[in-house]
Amino acid sequence: MRLYEFEGKELLKKYGVPVPDSRLIRWGASDSGVSTADESTPSVLLQSGGGCMAKAQVLSGLRGKHGGIKRCCTLAELQEGLSMLGSTFNNEPVHALLLEQVISFSHQYYVSFVFDTDTRSPMMILSAQGGIAIEDNVTSGTGTMVRIKIDPLLGLQEWNIREAAVSLGLSKEQTARITPVLLSFYRCFEQEDAVQVEVNPLVEVSAGESAGAFIALDAKIELCDDGAYRHKERVYSPRVAGFARPPTERELLVKEVNAKDYRGTVKYIELDGDIGFLAASGGGSITCMDALMSCGGRPSNYTEFSGSPPTEKVYHLTKALLSKPGLRGLWIVGAIANFTRVDETLQGVAQALEEIKPGYPIVVRRSGPNEEEGLEILRRTAAACGLDLVAYGAEMPMTKTAKILMDKVNNVNGHIKENTKENNTIDEQEQRSVC
Repeated sequence: MRLYEFEGKELLKKYGVPVPDSRLIRWGASDSGVSTADESTPSVLLQSGGGCMAKAQVLSGLRGKHGGIKRCCTLAELQEGLSMLGSTFNNEPVHALLLEQVISFSHQYYVSFVFDTDTRSPMMILSAQGGIAIEDNVTSGTGTMVRIKIDPLLGLQEWNIREAAVSLGLSKEQTARITPVLLSFYRCFEQEDAVQVEVNPLVEVSAGESAGAFIALDAKIELCDDGAYRHKERVYSPRVAGFARPPTERELLVKEVNAKDYRGTVKYIELDGDIGFLAASGGGSITCMDALMSCGGRPSNYTEFSGSPPTEKVYHLTKALLSKPGLRGLWIVGAIANFTRVDETLQGVAQALEEIKPGYPIVVRRSGPNEEEGLEILRRTAAACGLDLVAYGAEMPMTKTAKILMDKVNNVNGHIKENTKENNTIDEQEQRSVC
């Protein structure tokens, strides 16, 4: 789960990381408009000398480059900043705005803690060139970036930080001040079961009583969903991993079905296409999705079922998938299963098909334990319900069935267009005869 900036900063504060003073303004709340200078927190932020920053709370990045962050030094500018509420940013609705104290700084850094799948260990990434130009610096090779592998048994050590600080050219005084902040970042990363804790920028304050201190001006945190059971205290609004939008009703339904039964796994992520995509296994499903798109198909969803889920779970998954309006075809596909009973899973598919009775083409390619029994279940269902369904086993390559499906879909649509044209001609002739 990816957190909004204000949620990420609340977690960082929990572990002692300094963040600017701020106030969250929500869309539709009674204080969503600031019309006079006596509004408590906004006026304090405006009168602090440097004004305040109005920051759209969205899950997508690059806000600074695309107008999602505005500096407000007057009430009029603040009103303009508040106008982002209710708007959209990168096709994502802005339901909240973070008003934040402006911090004067002498330097900005990039900090990230991630789990490196290559080394199977945590990694600290530091750069002495943070801010909105970090992507350009990394791409062009002009920025200095240090990557430190962290021993998962020992955790982040101070000597790890000193090693990185030397590489970045930090002084002894700077290293002493940044060390406790980075240790706090790592505690947050480890104890909150995060897959990423990124701060860009982490700044070094240049004036006032806090001169020399390090403060996190941003927070991008992504939590591991599999570790959520250890954090019952968290109350976050639902959202789709990797997508800057709230989940649909179908996504919530499948997630609930998956959580109620530990046997096997079912997943459903909604996309913009019109070809239903019911796939087994992770890597194979990605390959098949590429094959479908190369044949001109646009998947309506990413779906995965694996680990031999029971019939009931597959039934609910299939029914949710089929309930999406505007589908033109359905592709049920998977590699040779080792631990999934094909007959039990396809029984769940058959039950959903029997209820919905879709009129578009359906192509099936499944293989594994009890393959023939499972395919025969679908064939009997198709015959009983009058479905346009063909089913293949291990003799047919997975990707080849993508073309078979799209040929059927396009032929059906072409036939419909011809019929429509003929009907229009008949209607015109009838209209002329009536006249």
